[in-house]
Amino acid sequence: MNAREPLLTVHGLTTRFRVRDLTVYAVEGASFSVSAGETVGIVGESGSGKSVTALSIMGMIRWPGQIVGGQVFFHGEDLLRKPESAMRRLRGRFLAMIPQNPLTSLNPVLTVGDHLREVLWVHLGMGAAEANRRAVELLHRVGLPDPEQRMREYPHRLSGGQRQRVMIALAMACGPELLIADEPTTALDVTIQAQILELIDELSREARLATILITHNLGIVAGHCSRVVVMYAGRVVEAGPVDEIFARPRHPYTLGLLRCVPRLTRERTRSFYTIPGSPPIVTEPPRGCPFAPRCAFATPRCQEMTPVLEETGPEHLVACWNPVPAASAEEIMR
Repeated sequence: MNAREPLLTVHGLTTRFRVRDLTVYAVEGASFSVSAGETVGIVGESGSGKSVTALSIMGMIRWPGQIVGGQVFFHGEDLLRKPESAMRRLRGRFLAMIPQNPLTSLNPVLTVGDHLREVLWVHLGMGAAEANRRAVELLHRVGLPDPEQRMREYPHRLSGGQRQRVMIALAMACGPELLIADEPTTALDVTIQAQILELIDELSREARLATILITHNLGIVAGHCSRVVVMYAGRVVEAGPVDEIFARPRHPYTLGLLRCVPRLTRERTRSFYTIPGSPPIVTEPPRGCPFAPRCAFATPRCQEMTPVLEETGPEHLVACWNPVPAASAEEIMR
């Protein structure tokens, strides 16, 4: 693979769920890429399609969900065309994921050691003694105290931060090339959050991982990502370098998200800024721009035609018929 060629390319990914007589339009035509050694953040409100996008990439969408369109290229091969048997060989070995809730992701009847040994045996063919040594090394590497004792513990006996470290150890056990961290700091206090994020950064640098970091926290994106993908109603509405988008957001939704972040430099007001209106109903067929009902810049064209991602600057993509002028965005963000 060429050094400049992305390791992962998602093009037109579309995933839907059929529930009784309703169709849930979870992801609609999402497109982005991730290169080796790069950390890309995916942000958006709850229900914007972030986690479903991650599960689609991993080939973990199950009934009543279905990937109905698009392509996911990994090393130039379309993962969506691979059978489940081939995806099982890739997951854990080359593709790794840290889920939102480690307690529900770990098997309650298996010890921490059982989880790690199984992964090392299945994907790397290690014997019992070698796998045990490697598992202890992994737990030590992710900062768990007394790793030999933790190997014998069951998940419910660990704290939230310890369980998350176990999930990171599992994800990194076989030296993957792509890591998807789906809100890895959920329900953790701020001190543990910082430790977990620093650990992911360190491991990513050492292994030159391509990393997708899914989060609600724009501060995390600013501090840990080089590029950001903004999703709304299952669509990518803006994407580009973090510094560029945070300084000059062009999509009204991105601008709204950034205005919601409290700033010490701003004059104190009685209330925080909120984006007006409510997210769209995901069981209705998409028509026009999904953000139009909440957008101050909307025109009749926005109600009828769906915008496509277009470049408005170097590597800066926006899906909007009336993007916020760069000068206006800079003024608002001051």
